[in-house]
Amino acid sequence: MNRLTARLPAAAALCAAALAAPLAAAETAFPQNAELHYVGPYGVPAVMTFNQTGGRYTVSADINVPLYKMRFSSNGSISGNRLSPARYSDTRKGRPYAGATFNYAAKTITYGKTGQTESQPINGPTFDLFTLAWQLAINNGQLPANLHITNGKRVYPVRGMTRLPPARYNINGASIAVNRFRVQRGDDTIEYSFAPDFANIPALIKYTDDGKTYELKLRSGKIDGTPLQPPK
Repeated sequence: MNRLTARLPAAAALCAAALAAPLAAAETAFPQNAELHYVGPYGVPAVMTFNQTGGRYTVSADINVPLYKMRFSSNGSISGNRLSPARYSDTRKGRPYAGATFNYAAKTITYGKTGQTESQPINGPTFDLFTLAWQLAINNGQLPANLHITNGKRVYPVRGMTRLPPARYNINGASIAVNRFRVQRGDDTIEYSFAPDFANIPALIKYTDDGKTYELKLRSGKIDGTPLQPPK
């Protein structure tokens, strides 16, 4: 009995470590570039691109809502597994709508709708929701400490992240595994799903903006020029 009792704390520690362990790394290398095609509400098409070269990255997302096209873009530096945004912009109907500029020397972020900007101290890592998708992808779902999110209009503290049960999505007539997360942004949530068999690319992004909910679900794409071809 004493020997069994002595083993219990060790077993409990092993279980706790297993539960706390990060998700398995992506099976393919993190991409230098990706072009991902999504379908949104009512079949609206959307395209997101990611590129990195020479220590710099760019992310852009185009959501082609009829008569109200939206483009979200971000650029900055990338070092190891850390992205550092420099500029984020939100363009609607071809006109600047909102944005954010990061001044790391002064430790400030300037943000707001066009013509209505304000500045505040950078109080922790700050990302737009599309750059955050790639930050989480490159870190296998590990959330940076003291994280903030900006949509260009405001800056929100992140109150935490919940790992949701894994799932499978159908892409090009094939089923792929995804790891799912829900990020608490202010009073709203953002849901991300990543495909570990394909460099952890974002397979789903679901968020709310101006009272409208958008869900972008991956349907096709290319990673470093190679089309996604899940086994059927």
